Amino acid sequence: MSALVRRPTEDAAVNGLKRPVLPPADLVADALIVARATDDRYGARHFSNLLDRILEGAR
Repeated sequence: MSALVRRPTEDAAVNGLKRPVLPPADLVADALIVARATDDRYGARHFSNLLDRILEGAR
């Protein structure tokens, strides 16, 4: 019978991963509309990807 040894670094790696708190979808959608309307390519890409992450988590 072998004992399971947990190393502190492994324990921290497994338990230390927390999902980031994402903002509400309507707030991100509004920011995406503003970014597209002002031709902010970086903002549009950022908020589009963030909205995708929010909507994928809602499934």
